[in-house]
Amino acid sequence: THRWSFSLLLLPVRGSEPTTGRMVNYVQVGRLVRVMRGPRKDKVGVITAIIDANRVLVENPKDESMWRHVQSLQNVDPLKFTVKVGPNASTKTLTAALEAKNVLCKWSKTGKAKKIVSEHALANATDFERYQLRVAKRSRAHWSRKIFADMDKKEKISWHTRLSHRLERTHKKFGDKKMKARHERIKKFFAARKAKKGGKKTAKK
Repeated sequence: THRWSFSLLLLPVRGSEPTTGRMVNYVQVGRLVRVMRGPRKDKVGVITAIIDANRVLVENPKDESMWRHVQSLQNVDPLKFTVKVGPNASTKTLTAALEAKNVLCKWSKTGKAKKIVSEHALANATDFERYQLRVAKRSRAHWSRKIFADMDKKEKISWHTRLSHRLERTHKKFGDKKMKARHERIKKFFAARKAKKGGKKTAKK
């Protein structure tokens, strides 16, 4: 076996900027990576050695299709998980390191891993299973809208309900004020009319 002299290659994740202060996943020995294209797409493995600036050795003892092989750096996505192993560590050492930190289990709980699993499940599903999924989504949407509508009617959660309630109060306030002014005008009109009639009767006498 060849002994590679590289143990750390300072290559950040595509699209990341170290100057912005965001977390950067560098390519290094022990870094967990995800294969992006090819027959091993969405498989994960650990970098066991860095060959040069373009290629790395990747292995995952828990996956039979991820034996130690060469991968291009443009075909792997460095993840945030790492294990402490040396360059060209044996499969036994790598297995022990993965079990010690439980890295694969932590990766399976991430949102990205769950999305990949759901995509594969949907791609391999039968027509009847897709139909069941569609019916379940419609049922969930129906009951979600119903429950939310009941809660919104009691507590006014949604923004449009709150806005509607505010407009109703403003309109009522303005309407009451307008009606009050109208009543005052009517009262003044009848009072003036009564006073005018009273003046005419006094003049006749």
